[in-house]
Amino acid sequence: MLFKCVITYNIYLLESIRKRKRISLKCAAMIKFLLLKFITFFLGFVACFAMHTTFALPLVISAALTGLIGSFIPFPARYKNHPYAAIYAGSFAGMCSTHLITSYWEIAIISLIGSSLYVLTMNMFTGFGGKLGSVAFASVALFVLAKGIVL
Repeated sequence: MLFKCVITYNIYLLESIRKRKRISLKCAAMIKFLLLKFITFFLGFVACFAMHTTFALPLVISAALTGLIGSFIPFPARYKNHPYAAIYAGSFAGMCSTHLITSYWEIAIISLIGSSLYVLTMNMFTGFGGKLGSVAFASVALFVLAKGIVL
């Protein structure tokens, strides 16, 4: 449902741009922020998943290396620490079993779910630990549950 809403909203935005309608700056900034979260979550997921499947590194080492390497990527200061947190949350999600994920499309869907959950819970649970791991777990669990229902 969320995926369908996001696709419908993106089609609406493209049609609005095509018709040269004015889109509010706040809406455009939020879409840009969500896109950045998706890309960084996806990169963290793929990096961790590839390290432990291709190079046979232990899960914890691959997640730690993903977080370490991701911390050296420069991002604009206006995003604060959010891109780095998304990379690390993606690396947590990338620690899942290879039996659950069979293609990069599934990684993209999990990344979309994870980045959406991160943006939705961004101002919740401030000061509490475990938020990134919870977002990663929830995104993988929701995907596996939906995959089990559909198939």
